[in-house]
Amino acid sequence: MNKTPETDADLLPPMIDLALLSNFVHQVVNPLNGVAGTLDNLQNNEIEEHRRPQRLRAARAQVEQCITLMRNLAFLSAGFERLGASEGRITVLPQAIIESAMFFQEDGALKDIRISLKDRNTQNRVVGHPELIRQVLMNIFDNCIKYGAPGQEVEVNQWIQKSTGHAMISINNESRYPLDVAEVQNFTKLGFRGTNAKKIVASGTGLGLNICARIIQDVHGGVFTIQPRRPNNLEFLIKIPGGSL
Repeated sequence: MNKTPETDADLLPPMIDLALLSNFVHQVVNPLNGVAGTLDNLQNNEIEEHRRPQRLRAARAQVEQCITLMRNLAFLSAGFERLGASEGRITVLPQAIIESAMFFQEDGALKDIRISLKDRNTQNRVVGHPELIRQVLMNIFDNCIKYGAPGQEVEVNQWIQKSTGHAMISINNESRYPLDVAEVQNFTKLGFRGTNAKKIVASGTGLGLNICARIIQDVHGGVFTIQPRRPNNLEFLIKIPGGSL
C-alpha cells in the first residue's frame, strides 16, 4: 500500500495554545520580578531589619509558586499515560499530604490560612505514582491558599473506603467569595478560570485542576471531583484504587 507523502504541515510540531502560554509566562514572571525586587532591596539595605524575615518568607512563597507552575507545564507537555501494574510505588497518604502542605506554609501564613490534616497517625497507603500524587495535592493546596478566605482552616481527611478499597482524600476549602455553582463543573477543564478566581487574580493558566483530574483519572484510574457544599465551600475529593492500611 502506498504511503501518503508527508507534507510540511505533517512535520510541524503540534500547535501551541498561545493564550495559555502567554498566561503561563505572565504567572511565572510576576512572582520572579517580586523576588528580584526583594533581593535588590535587601542588597541596598532598603528594608528595615525587623521586616526582613517577613519579606524573605514572601519571596520564598513566590519562588515556590513558580516551581508549581513549571512542574504543571512539564507534566502537561509530557502527557498522561495509565500507570502500568509493575510501575506503581507505595505512597503513604499522611506523609504525602504533610509534605505537599509544607510547600505552601509560608504563603498560607501570610494570608492566615492553615492546612490541617485531621488524622496524621493512621498510615493509610496506596500504590501509585508518589510524585504525581503529591503534585495533585500541591495544585489543590495552591488553589486553597490563592483563592481561599483568610483566617480559615483548610480541612484535610484521608481514609480507606471499605466498600471499594479506594484510598480517599478530601480537602474542604472556604472560598473568599460566594461560588457560582454552575461554574464548578468546569473547574477541571483546561484553561478554565472561574469568576471568583478572576476577581482575586486577574490572569492565570487554568492548568492546575485540569492536571489534577488527568493524573488521578488517566494515570491512576481513579476519580477526581469538586463539589460545592455551601455557598462559599468547596470539597475536593480524590479516589485512587489500591488503598491499604
